[in-house]
Amino acid sequence: MIPGLQSFPGDVIHSSSYKSGKSYSGMNVLVVGSGNSGMEIAYDLAAHGANTSIVIRSLVCTCTIYYFLTWKH
Repeated sequence: MIPGLQSFPGDVIHSSSYKSGKSYSGMNVLVVGSGNSGMEIAYDLAAHGANTSIVIRSLVCTCTIYYFLTWKH
């Protein structure tokens, strides 16, 4: 349980109930967790125009496509 979640006025769903980011276009969305599902959902939300943020419990190593395109071999 997350303190204050019961009084949160927005939608709260589990990744198992997620279908598409289409209905979240233009909205501020927080994805909790950076596992495979969380990262795929965050990408889908952003691709559908949601203002997407991700919160994680500990450090995680991520690279952007820019990093790979500019990396000198």
